[in-house]
Amino acid sequence: MATTTRAVLRQRLSEAIGDFQSRTTTAEGTTTSLKDVNLKNLPGGGDTNHFEEWFVLMTSGANEGEFRRVRSYAVATTTIVVESAFDSAIDTNVTYELHRYNPTDKHNAINRAIEELYPSLHLRVRDETLVVDDLLSNSDFETFASSSFTGWTEVGSPTLSAETTLMMHGSQSAKVVADSGAAGQLTQTPTTNIREVTSKTATFKCWIYATAADTARIRMDWDGSNFENSDYHSGKDQWELLSVTASVPSDATQVKAICEVAASGTAYFDASWMAVGPVYKYSVPTSIIGGPYYVTQQYSETDPDGPYYSLPSRATPTTGRRLRIEGIGLLSRPTSDSATVELGEPRISTVVAYAARWFYRMLAGNSALEANNRWNAATEMWSAEAMRMSTAPGIRMTKPGHEGAREVWHIEEDVDGKYIIFDRTRDANMGDWMAQEAANGWR
Repeated sequence: MATTTRAVLRQRLSEAIGDFQSRTTTAEGTTTSLKDVNLKNLPGGGDTNHFEEWFVLMTSGANEGEFRRVRSYAVATTTIVVESAFDSAIDTNVTYELHRYNPTDKHNAINRAIEELYPSLHLRVRDETLVVDDLLSNSDFETFASSSFTGWTEVGSPTLSAETTLMMHGSQSAKVVADSGAAGQLTQTPTTNIREVTSKTATFKCWIYATAADTARIRMDWDGSNFENSDYHSGKDQWELLSVTASVPSDATQVKAICEVAASGTAYFDASWMAVGPVYKYSVPTSIIGGPYYVTQQYSETDPDGPYYSLPSRATPTTGRRLRIEGIGLLSRPTSDSATVELGEPRISTVVAYAARWFYRMLAGNSALEANNRWNAATEMWSAEAMRMSTAPGIRMTKPGHEGAREVWHIEEDVDGKYIIFDRTRDANMGDWMAQEAANGWR
């Protein structure tokens, strides 16, 4: 997939509107000044204070990514003085950009252009975070912030971190290092009506990696003192799928999932799920705006990465199997110079044209009448160019085709979001579509 950085996008937009100079310092400066002997060779570079109220954006060195407004320019010493100090003194031979207009406004214009071009330009989205009948949130441990995993509670003061090199599925796993004095736990109590789930079968499964035996396991907690435990991980330096299944006691006050590491131990947890009966309604991930066009199911629970297959007509999903949801969403809006949007040429030129239109429209809205007319004219020019480029052959992206009606699932939507609804009732004799297919000859 072709990608383009925000730095390149900003430079392309600046060139399009005639507002870009890429420079290199020629002597050491200070935290509030930079020196470039070649400034005098630029148009206006021989005039004192020509660059006043422009912007300096550092693109290398200790201050890379920082920008400041220009206070003054001294021709005699070819020195620019800025309004507020950079974090570090500006060294010689570091690159920078000169802009008449605020770089933040250009970045905003680029991001608004990417949004306006949807769905003509879009990102194909494939999400595999949903598991059939799963009651847990963040069961893949993909969301980690402020030293904790969203949706999970740590018990016993373990040290938690997101592991990005050792995982079973997705982009990371949960690394749990237990304190020497107590077992370390990650716990979650999903929202359930306890009166409706008592005497029903609860299942909790999780992939675990450990290098020492009797170090890691999973548990279900019914009331804070009664537990159902899985076996311990074997310690064979590999991922193992641990499982615990039990009937919810009639006097249970909760159904809590626990990932546990023995005192002083280390283990990794990933791709978990907990189920207590069928779930028919699933929130579509917010990254998917158009669609979903396809919903497929993991074939084997021991292989989270696939293959995935469409459910046969009139079939039902299988508890614990991962769902692959496919649709389209917004392209990435870069938030740093190194961050990228998933586009290359010729589509980048289209983004630039839309960004220029948005930029001049913003200037027109913030200017006095005499300047407003000039900006409106520029807006109209770039609007025509944006329309021409966006309708050129090969620019518009093709949306995925819709999966044909299979009497399996449909989409519903309300003010709170979009949902996948599975259509067929499940009971004790239904739930494994592979068995159903074999028994009924569905294709």
